[in-house]
Amino acid sequence: MPFLPTDVPVAGDEPNENAIVIESKPHNKGGKATQAVHDQIPTIIEPTAVQLSSSNNYEHLEKIPDVVEADRVDYVNPLANSSRWYISMRAHAIRSAAGFAFSLSNRTEPAAPVPSKVVWLDSTLSKSPGKEKIKVDIWTPPRIALGPRAAVINFHGGGWILGAGTDDSRWAAAVMTSIDAVVFSVNYRLAPAHPFPNPIEDCVDAILQIAARAEEFGFDPKRIILSGFSAGASNALSSWVVLTEPHRWNYNLPQPVPTITGLALFYPVLDWTFTRPEKRSTCHKPELTLSSGLTDLIDASYVYPPISRKECVDWRLSPGLIDDATIAKLPPMHLCLCEYDMLLQEGLRFAKRIRAHPECKTLTLRVVSQEKHAWDKPMPMASVKDSVATEYTEATLAMANWLGQFHDTDNESMLSLPTKRLRLRPSGYFKRSRSAE
Repeated sequence: MPFLPTDVPVAGDEPNENAIVIESKPHNKGGKATQAVHDQIPTIIEPTAVQLSSSNNYEHLEKIPDVVEADRVDYVNPLANSSRWYISMRAHAIRSAAGFAFSLSNRTEPAAPVPSKVVWLDSTLSKSPGKEKIKVDIWTPPRIALGPRAAVINFHGGGWILGAGTDDSRWAAAVMTSIDAVVFSVNYRLAPAHPFPNPIEDCVDAILQIAARAEEFGFDPKRIILSGFSAGASNALSSWVVLTEPHRWNYNLPQPVPTITGLALFYPVLDWTFTRPEKRSTCHKPELTLSSGLTDLIDASYVYPPISRKECVDWRLSPGLIDDATIAKLPPMHLCLCEYDMLLQEGLRFAKRIRAHPECKTLTLRVVSQEKHAWDKPMPMASVKDSVATEYTEATLAMANWLGQFHDTDNESMLSLPTKRLRLRPSGYFKRSRSAE
């Protein structure tokens, strides 16, 4: 893959020490099969290549807050009573800094490809509707298509207060390289100006309108995959829930609901009924989680007016709480989590529920060893970790299987994609992580 390290083993060639792999069904089409585990979750391959027992590893990964339900209390966010002006100024400051950092990161060699085009879509479902409110970055594979392609509709991360579609440019490159799909990255509107559920509604609007213009964009509307990172992964799953059960929230969808072939989710937010301190307490290295100052700002910005922990059961906010009947309707899913992430436990709980369901579809779960939240987004001037290419390859392998096509490596045509003119060489100051060594 250009735009990502190329000196990594092809997925499936040998056990990968950086991840835990769980599948409810083995791959049967395209690419090499990842390791299938049918008994318990999870099984881990240690760097020594010695496979430990499932029970020991499960005890190592699963960790719940040491408090009974009756004693749980709501976390008092110190920003809850701050003015919206103050919250907005802080969010804008962080957003500007993050935007500059991602701009430098995308220019660091190997530079990420720029979008092929940009379109603006209408907002119809939110309380602040309007024409051309939702920007979408589009990457079209450079090689000649022999027929309608698949489409991957992606949602960026950033805690609903920052981020842009181009933050996931390297993911777009990996998708184009591997499965020759058209990639759409949705710039949903951000909090605090647009709190919950506005970003979810923008994502649903984008999915419907992109699917309705499938012929224009050159893809098959029956072959759509949703992907996302962090908050964007939550948006992807929540959008699927809304598309599946719009009546639950009295939505009148303006276009027919397309078929969603699969979900590729990277470290999603799945359960808001656990407070941030509770989530940190379940992390094996809480010092590596997002700072309380940042998560306080995210929570105060996105969930407004503030609500108690017990009220955070809306499936659009906590999609990991969907009932068993809805789990049975889930399409195939690839779920990538990080070992040192406060979101790990809710991801494992959700995977366990899916795996235990008698009607579950294919589930691939990977836990990246010794990495924290958003490990795949390099700092400015830092090299892209080898583990990023490994995990993106595993995700696109799963996606190729869902689509019933071969997993390709189209490096040559990808090199023709334009990048930003100012290209930066990685600095030796940043050390590579242990999982990338």
